Amino acid sequence: MQEAIYIVRDNIYFTWFALLVFFLGFCASYVVYDLKIKALMWFPHWFMKFLSRWVNPKAKFIRIFLVIFLFNSISIMLYMISGIFIIVPAIIAFLTGMNIGITVFLPPMTNIEGFEVRQLRGPGHALKFILFSTLVLVLEVLVFSVALGMGMSLGSAVSTLTDSGLGSALFIAELLALRLNAYFTLCVPVLAASAYMEASVIKGV
Repeated sequence: MQEAIYIVRDNIYFTWFALLVFFLGFCASYVVYDLKIKALMWFPHWFMKFLSRWVNPKAKFIRIFLVIFLFNSISIMLYMISGIFIIVPAIIAFLTGMNIGITVFLPPMTNIEGFEVRQLRGPGHALKFILFSTLVLVLEVLVFSVALGMGMSLGSAVSTLTDSGLGSALFIAELLALRLNAYFTLCVPVLAASAYMEASVIKGV
């Protein structure tokens, strides 16, 4: 656990940079939507259809939880190790911000049948809904930023290598091991808690 915390701390500047790139992508979503650039709009639209089929209030809680948890866990792991290709983490951060801007904050794109949250039952459920929704947003943004920050720092380290020999391979393997340790120690538990709360929100808590 301590080693995982250290690597998160050591990559804090890359984490902030990942958030900045994400925000730029989010801002770009309005331009993409305004210009109706179909090549950049097809994925968020497809993803919302996917969610409406597999993650909706009519589905069983366990299915909603597993789909969210597995999707987020696989994505976060790929984000962490994507720095092997140096610039890929920055591209992912930008595209993710853009896709979220299109799917969540542009109403015409989110009007997909079957993805409405169930009607809340009383003030207690409403309070739980607000609390869980807020925590899900905070936790997922935090893990997303940390993962991409680690990916970016990995890319920075890989870019400094001058040869492709055994020494470089061992160096990369060590960096990957540190990231996988942080992934299983910190990210997976947080993603499990987030998936549980998000499934609760979708089911109407």
